[in-house]
Amino acid sequence: MCHLNLIILVQMFCKSWLLVGLFILLNILVLYFTAITLEARKWQKMVRKTGNPHVAYPQNYRFILDQPKKCEQQKPFVVIIVPVAPQNVKARNAIRITWGSEELVRDKVVLVLFLLGSQSGNETLQEQLQNESEEYQDLLQSNFLDSYRNLTIKTLVMMEWLNRNCPQASYGAKVDADVLLNMKNLLHMLVSLKSLQHNYITGLVLSGNIVLRDPSSKFYVPHDAYPKSRYPPYPLGMCYIFSMDLPEKILHISRHIRPIFIEDAYLGMCLKRLGIAPKKPPNIGQFVVKPPQRFNRYVCFFIGTDLEKFHVTCSPIDPLQ
Repeated sequence: MCHLNLIILVQMFCKSWLLVGLFILLNILVLYFTAITLEARKWQKMVRKTGNPHVAYPQNYRFILDQPKKCEQQKPFVVIIVPVAPQNVKARNAIRITWGSEELVRDKVVLVLFLLGSQSGNETLQEQLQNESEEYQDLLQSNFLDSYRNLTIKTLVMMEWLNRNCPQASYGAKVDADVLLNMKNLLHMLVSLKSLQHNYITGLVLSGNIVLRDPSSKFYVPHDAYPKSRYPPYPLGMCYIFSMDLPEKILHISRHIRPIFIEDAYLGMCLKRLGIAPKKPPNIGQFVVKPPQRFNRYVCFFIGTDLEKFHVTCSPIDPLQ
């Protein structure tokens, strides 16, 4: 009899815990779906204000201003593309009189070009850009809308132009307009690689960056745009260098990867799918965000809007000195 009562008590105990477990699980599911619903509503509100966090690249943009023969004529070793806003002529001129003025470095030809999108309805600005292009012959302008949310489109347009027009170059580089570049150190780094690299991309490589889910964040990306909690490794967008076999591969794989507006993270997503890991530079200290005390030790560093005042220190300095 006691044995039977014990069995009944055990069964009742197990059923009670089963009910408690089911109740807890139900509450967890309710909380999860509530959180997802709230995030979706916040996302929809954010999209109405700022635009979609993922953008398409239909690959049907056309160039309004172009330099299609530049690489064929100059046969550069490295092509440096500077994405910049159409109206930011001050930044373009600052680069032209500083590091962008160097065309022959360590007996290697360097080509610097500026990549712009368009500003619809601004005929005066477009006329100014036309005149600027005729004077300097260094502008590439595509007809996508130039905005922060379209930086991924801008990057893929860059890759498309390089793939089509500069297959003979050894390397390409993307350098933001608010970054100071030491040409001699860059060329020293690339020449020191000895052999021509393939599947190569380097810069300030970030690994394990968390995907931000707060809709109020500038870098918010919802689950349905990118479901994983961390981004794959990618070179920080301020400055990265790549072998010229990569543009075609990135363009091809991008057709199969849903884009997000965080362009450098999206580049990492493409590299991950290609099975290509971004490499740290030979000297990681040469790529910095904080301005250094001695410029001659660095390749790239962020300088913000103060590039013009560095026109003296930007003069070529031998990295071996």
